[in-house]
Amino acid sequence: MVQVFSIPLFITASICLLLSFFFLILYYRLTSRHEELVQYYLIFALSALTSGIFFSAFAVLVNSSDSLTYLSISNRTTVIAAMFTIVLSLHFYVAFFQYKAPTFLKWCYVICGAFSLLAVVPNQYFLRNAFYSTSQYYTGLKYGPLFQLWGAWILVLAAYCIFILVRVFNRQRVRKENSNTNTVLLLLMANIVWVITGLCDTFTGIQVIDLPPLSWIGSFLVTSCIAWVLVLHIDKLYEDRRVLSNRLMYDHLTQAFSRSYLEIRLTEAVNLMSRSELSRLSVCVFDIDDFKKINDQYGHASGDALLTQITKITKENIRQSDCIARLGGDEFVILFSDKQDENFAPAIVERIRKNIAKTRFGKGNSSFNASCSFGIVSVTPAQLPLADLPNQMLSSADEALYSAKHRGKNTIGIATFSVSS
Repeated sequence: MVQVFSIPLFITASICLLLSFFFLILYYRLTSRHEELVQYYLIFALSALTSGIFFSAFAVLVNSSDSLTYLSISNRTTVIAAMFTIVLSLHFYVAFFQYKAPTFLKWCYVICGAFSLLAVVPNQYFLRNAFYSTSQYYTGLKYGPLFQLWGAWILVLAAYCIFILVRVFNRQRVRKENSNTNTVLLLLMANIVWVITGLCDTFTGIQVIDLPPLSWIGSFLVTSCIAWVLVLHIDKLYEDRRVLSNRLMYDHLTQAFSRSYLEIRLTEAVNLMSRSELSRLSVCVFDIDDFKKINDQYGHASGDALLTQITKITKENIRQSDCIARLGGDEFVILFSDKQDENFAPAIVERIRKNIAKTRFGKGNSSFNASCSFGIVSVTPAQLPLADLPNQMLSSADEALYSAKHRGKNTIGIATFSVSS
């Protein structure tokens, strides 16, 4: 008959095995597809797997009853799994928090390997194949002096986990990284509970007190907390990628689109036109007249503010389906990629030109007027297919811009698109 207090062990074992499988897949995807350096995901997956084995073996041990074979296998498996659960947790803390302890960590694995060999082979110095009634709740194997040394080693490992977390907590507190500090504090509290429950099982094992198995509670709490920490880490990875994507997508000063994003939008628009989903595609290149003089006379801060305000004026006059991008310096591009007639782009650009020309920029004695010159080029499906059409359009619009500047600035040049040989 299955003991009631062993049921939570079977449940937590199943949860840990699922966590191990999930984070193993996550590790594979993050490393193979996204090239993330997240070896601690693999370490945790192994730790969760070992915890699952530990809980399963402990549950079998509790239900071994008078079967010496089941008791021997489960007790020895519990001893080995409990030890490696702690070592792998220690390894996770070292890797995740970038704590330098490589030599000590290697010796931890060596010593655990030695104790594992002692646990596998029945002997009077570690564990014999003989019943030993540890409490009214479960029975264990009769142990020798080396098993007591193993118990001391387990306490050393658990204490070192707490030591590392305390050091990391102090380091994060000095750096005033509140979110990281809270994470470390959570793990620190979970590990303290783990040590307390482990000591309770130790005292039960040597017949000092009589309690049901408790160390699995601390172990499962640590496993759950590490899983939560990694969930927060995944969220941070996503946020970092979102910020990076925004930096690649937008110009940091003006919040106009970046050149790289413009190239993507322009290529997509050409593809739409090639499929007859777009009847006309227009590009306008423009820059600020005498921008260097404005910077020299009013300062670079005023020049930056001017770039931002001109971007704002342009956005107010184009459709959501169109976009403005900053090529660099004071040069911008407007892409008209939705339905339009022949006069649509010139009319919108003329409105933008007038609004810029009548706006007073700057403040107080540093206020000034500014103007822009524009170059427009348009293509239709009849001019397809053309090799390298996006770059040819930008070049033609740029030529129209310089033609407008030669005619006196603050004006619009319209290019007749032709394929360069």
